[in-house]
Amino acid sequence: MNCRAKITLARSAPVPGRSSVNIPRALESRKLLSCCNGQSRMNKETKKPGSGGINSWIPGFLIPILSGAAHATPVPSVFIRGCFNARLLLCFFAALLVLSTSMAASLLQTNHWRSFSKADGLPENSCVSISVGASGNVLIRHAKSAPISLFDGYEFTNIAAPGTNRGRIYESPGGQLWTVTRDGLLEFREGEWSPHLVPHLAAHFRAGRTNEVRLTPIRQGRVMIFLPDETLQLDASDPEKPQIELLPRTNQITAAVTPALLPENFSVRRVFDQQIEPGGATWFATSDGLFRQTRELWEATVAAGVSPAEPGVPSGQPGGKSVDVTSIIGKSKTHPPGKWKSFLTAKNGDLWLGGANEIAWRHQNVWGIFSSTNLIGPEEIFAFAESPDGRIWCGTPHSVWEFDGKNWLILRSGFERVNALHCSRDGTLWVATSDGVSRFASGAWIANGTEDGLPAADIRQIHEDASGRISIETTLGWSAFHPETDTAAPHTQIVSAPGGDARFREGAVVTLTFRGRDKWKQTSSARLLFSYRLDEREWSPFQELNEISFVDLALGKHYFQVRAMDRAGNIDPKPARLEFTIVVPWYRETRLVLILAIALVFALFFAAIAFNRHRKLQRSYSEVERQIAERTRELEIANRELLHSQKMNALGSLAAGIAHDFNNILSIIKGSAQIIEDNADKPDKIRTRVDRIKTVVQQGAEVVDAMLGFSRSTDAPPAPCDLNAVVDETRKL
Repeated sequence: MNCRAKITLARSAPVPGRSSVNIPRALESRKLLSCCNGQSRMNKETKKPGSGGINSWIPGFLIPILSGAAHATPVPSVFIRGCFNARLLLCFFAALLVLSTSMAASLLQTNHWRSFSKADGLPENSCVSISVGASGNVLIRHAKSAPISLFDGYEFTNIAAPGTNRGRIYESPGGQLWTVTRDGLLEFREGEWSPHLVPHLAAHFRAGRTNEVRLTPIRQGRVMIFLPDETLQLDASDPEKPQIELLPRTNQITAAVTPALLPENFSVRRVFDQQIEPGGATWFATSDGLFRQTRELWEATVAAGVSPAEPGVPSGQPGGKSVDVTSIIGKSKTHPPGKWKSFLTAKNGDLWLGGANEIAWRHQNVWGIFSSTNLIGPEEIFAFAESPDGRIWCGTPHSVWEFDGKNWLILRSGFERVNALHCSRDGTLWVATSDGVSRFASGAWIANGTEDGLPAADIRQIHEDASGRISIETTLGWSAFHPETDTAAPHTQIVSAPGGDARFREGAVVTLTFRGRDKWKQTSSARLLFSYRLDEREWSPFQELNEISFVDLALGKHYFQVRAMDRAGNIDPKPARLEFTIVVPWYRETRLVLILAIALVFALFFAAIAFNRHRKLQRSYSEVERQIAERTRELEIANRELLHSQKMNALGSLAAGIAHDFNNILSIIKGSAQIIEDNADKPDKIRTRVDRIKTVVQQGAEVVDAMLGFSRSTDAPPAPCDLNAVVDETRKL
């Protein structure tokens, strides 16, 4: 039986937005094995190794692999019973080739897909409906979980669901949510779902129609309703008076949805819903999570007319032929001797030549030679590149070098094999290697490989067309660079310090862990590049890492910032920031130890003084008593002298006051006598002055009586008295 005539491979429908690639079926490889085993009936399950046919000589571990291979390739005619040992060996290597090709094709098939499950933040894996809002958010309904999941590409947010309704949720440009019920529409307003009765919808469902009713929110409070035979518009701008308008049939909008299928190796039990974004990405709501099919950074293309002689393609490659310098600069001009394998004519007129271990530079008609000695300079230079601002680079088999105006310095090394260099119009340096393509832009290196859509990792050439589009040639064909497929920057997050404490002891290793998430997982979290800085220093180069350690940090506060970059070159504009403090253990605090030592010395010193003084006091107690008695006597004497002195001062003050008073009295008497003498013929004046003399004489007598009373001692006991009267009498003195 001719096995190849019996095999027909079923192909899945093409997925919109991607190149037409056949999606394999595990059943096809099973048919292939069954046919090659001489079986006329094709089983739906994989056969176990038998006693004859292909299963008799293919190792058992290859059969399940071949059964799930990504491409079912017809088995060569040499795979027939009764083959000799040489043919069997050849068949074995052919099977390995089929296996490797299948695995590569399977990888290309799944590169366009991103999956989201409970591990990414979904309440549950089972998703029964999905819709894409006008703002780009994705709204998901689940089979068991009540809340609605709103996905902005980075995080999932839960929103209250409208009861048991599991229909699609539609989002307006302003973020307003709508859904369909059997009686009309529900609007999510102020945290609650508000109903709007639509008789046309109620009649549609009462008639038993199962056609899906689609909504298109236009703006706040206005939504279009698409029924199978009519189109309505609900205006709920005024919730109290909603208006329903029947639109003409010519205004109906129909969206043609191109069918798409999930790859067979996703093992999805059931697909519930499917949606297509305006940009062409396709979403699948399945029983095993969400799946999104989108374009990759690199997609297969046909580079017609591209040849190494075109601008943008390096003029030399490793192991290339020697360059005829005479044909470049002319026979009349001199040039350094040697075998040159690459050249570059710079924009300023300089000429660069690259050889095995030398670089020649003609600047202002003067040649300069850069020789590599002891492997410290460029060797085996195969290509040059120049940036728009005049920077010069050269490529060696495993490194890229940059000329700083005086010397050649390594820009990056460690490439597996460099195949070509090219500098694009925007100043980006592109490096084609045997392990992918790398580009250097804005001080950062970004590598792309098969994970970003390249059909193969081995890159041969780089080409830039008239519009600035970059294309590369791989071993499996040409691919074009599409940076517009991923323009959203990733988000960066710093994982909290152990225990949530941002304090570290002096001398400890400070290890900070961080992570990032690109929108829609365009770049997986494991492939994001991170750059960090400490205390407003320079940013570090972007590299693949998720934690950094610092040692011997100075005491005090420190500020750590980190930002993520995806493989499309988008950098997080808001770096994550963490403030932490370096402290020392209390027992190692220099100031504290010094203070304690000084305090201990003072304590011992004063204790010794106290003890010595106590002994002296005990020995000289009598002397102290004597001194106390003597001092007491001295104090008594001094007190008596002080009292006497105070009395004398008081008496002096009193005598002065009395003398002053009597002087006033005598002055009045003297004046009155003079007036009487001068007015002897005036009885009235004489009488007035005599009365005045009597008055002042009486005052003097009262003063004398008061002084006599003050000086006399009395045995009368103390008794209450009128204080005001005493004060008044005292004032008379």
